Amino acid sequence: MEMEEVESTWKALFQRRVVMAAKHCHSVHEQLLGVLEAVDADVQNRRRHQGQRALEGASMDLGLAVASMGAARHLALRGGAPCPSAPLDSVDDLAGDDPGVWCALEKLGNAAALATRVHDGVERARGHLRAAELLGFLDEATSDGGGDGDGDGNTAPWEQSPCFCEQFSGAMALAEALPEAMDLATETDDAREAAFGFIGGVK
Repeated sequence: MEMEEVESTWKALFQRRVVMAAKHCHSVHEQLLGVLEAVDADVQNRRRHQGQRALEGASMDLGLAVASMGAARHLALRGGAPCPSAPLDSVDDLAGDDPGVWCALEKLGNAAALATRVHDGVERARGHLRAAELLGFLDEATSDGGGDGDGDGNTAPWEQSPCFCEQFSGAMALAEALPEAMDLATETDDAREAAFGFIGGVK
């Protein structure tokens, strides 16, 4: 009875971590979609958008998702072992005894690789949008100071500035990261289903 209680405890904690990972990954996808739509509209209308600040929330959720994936793996390797103080060497050791947990961990492994690629895309986008914001401020300072310019005074310096190129590059980086963010959310959804015993639609 005591072993059953121990298994019930670690498995419930494991499931909670998988659910949290899926929740954070869905949040990442939703936030990236919202920022991309806003930045894309601003690029088309030649407006500045401080999108790099809006991406901070996505970066935070991505970090929390990866942390939850790692915690789930740690719980499974210890909880699934005959003795928790001697964790299993590999996720594959769970394949026979607990296929649901094993399948969930396989999905989380795939998700972790996707999360790395999404993170790289988000950071590239943040770098470009941060540069666009800085260049925009420099353009405004030059314009206010009466610096040399080729315009006739009626053309906004923003339209002549390299910050448009940086903003466009940021939008492209987001567009590349978005499909992988969607795959990330799907992969963690599958992991959540497996964690609760649903594998291939059968429990």
